[in-house]
Amino acid sequence: MTKEILDLLDKSVGFIATKGTCGNPRVRPFQSPLFYEGKLYYCTSYKKNFYKHTQAHSGVELSAYDGNSWVRIRGEAVFEENLTVKKAMFEKYPSLKELYQSPENKDFAVFYFKNPSIKIQDFNGRDEIVK
Repeated sequence: MTKEILDLLDKSVGFIATKGTCGNPRVRPFQSPLFYEGKLYYCTSYKKNFYKHTQAHSGVELSAYDGNSWVRIRGEAVFEENLTVKKAMFEKYPSLKELYQSPENKDFAVFYFKNPSIKIQDFNGRDEIVK
């Protein structure tokens, strides 16, 4: 993951598409990117439908746009109970304390993109797959 893509994700709201349990697509805003030990993480709640949908269909795609470029990241959403990542998420996003009180909250979930496929594009014709 390049610094350019990480910067774009940090200054943008990303939208993650899932396949709903009804079979229809669902798109949700996400604004909690954390690149940690070579993985791109986001956070959510185990109580949200996003979690339920990714348990049934783990394939997701994120799209984020910063006014100039956009990135698409496709992969599998893999949830893990990683307290170190949860603490790092709380450090980067202090507002999480208002929602979850602590990284140990049983409803607080983190997930990463497994086997991500990353593409960055812009209106000047850029269309690049990033490894």
